[in-house]
Amino acid sequence: MVETKARRGLMTGLWSTVLWVTVLLMVASVLGAARAQNTLAGLTEAVRTVTLDPNHERYRDSDDDGYPDVVELGSSPERSAFLDWFASVAEAQYTAAAPEWKDRDCSGLLRFAYVEALKPKTPQWYARFPYLPTPRTPPVASLDYPLPLLSRSLFRVAPGSYRPDDVRAGRLIGMATAREMLHYMTVPLGRHVREAERGDLLFFAHPLAEGSGYHSMVYLGDGMIVYHTGSSPAEGGEVRLLSLDTLARHPDPSWRPVADNPHFLGFHRWKIVD
Repeated sequence: MVETKARRGLMTGLWSTVLWVTVLLMVASVLGAARAQNTLAGLTEAVRTVTLDPNHERYRDSDDDGYPDVVELGSSPERSAFLDWFASVAEAQYTAAAPEWKDRDCSGLLRFAYVEALKPKTPQWYARFPYLPTPRTPPVASLDYPLPLLSRSLFRVAPGSYRPDDVRAGRLIGMATAREMLHYMTVPLGRHVREAERGDLLFFAHPLAEGSGYHSMVYLGDGMIVYHTGSSPAEGGEVRLLSLDTLARHPDPSWRPVADNPHFLGFHRWKIVD
C-alpha cells in the first residue's frame, strides 16, 4: 500500500497534537493560562462524550455495514445516480485514461471511478473527462467528496460496524484491494446478470494467480462490462470493454461469468447504495 498503517497512525497523531496545541494557545490568549486549563478540560470531555460516542446520532450505522448513515445514499434516484456516474467514469478510461488515474490495475479502476463519481461536477471536472459517456441521470446531489466523517478515507479494509475511530485506526483508508472491496465494501447480488444494474461489480477469485488472487470488473448494463487486465501499463496492462457473452466464451473457463464457474464470485453492489 502507499502508506503503512503505522505511518497513517503517526500522521493522525501529529495532526491531532497540532490541533489541540492550537486550541490551547487561542484559549490561553483570551482567558489566561489558568482559565484555559479548565476550559480545555471541558472541551476534551465534550469531544469524548459527544463526538466520540459511537451511539451519537452523527455516527449511526443503522444497517451495521461499516459505513455511517450520513455517507449512504438513501433515495432511489441518488443510488441510481451514483451507480450511473461510477459506470460512466469507469467506461471513459477505456477511451482515454485520465492522467489523474495513477494506480492502473483492476481495483485501481474501481477506486478511481468511485471517488470521481462523488466529486462535485464542476466545469473543471468535466474538462478532465472529454470522452465521458453521457450519464443517464443527474449527478449525486446529497454527497460531495471529501465525505463527512470519512473525508478521503472511503475504503473499508476491516470488518465490523462503523465506529468513530475507524479512520484513525486504519479500518477506513484511502485505498483498498479487490479482495478488501469484495469483503468489506460490497454486498452479493447473485451469480446471474438479471440481478445486476449498471454500476454493479463482478468479482473473480484465482488464489494461485501471480499478484492479487482477486479480480474485479464493472457492469455497464446492456450486457457490457469494462475492466483493467491487472498488469501494469509497462507489462501490457490495459482497459478492456466487451460483452458478457464474449467473456463467457473466454478460452480459460475460470474467467467465464457463469453460475457453474467456482472462480466467478458473482455480481456485487457497493454498500453505500445498498
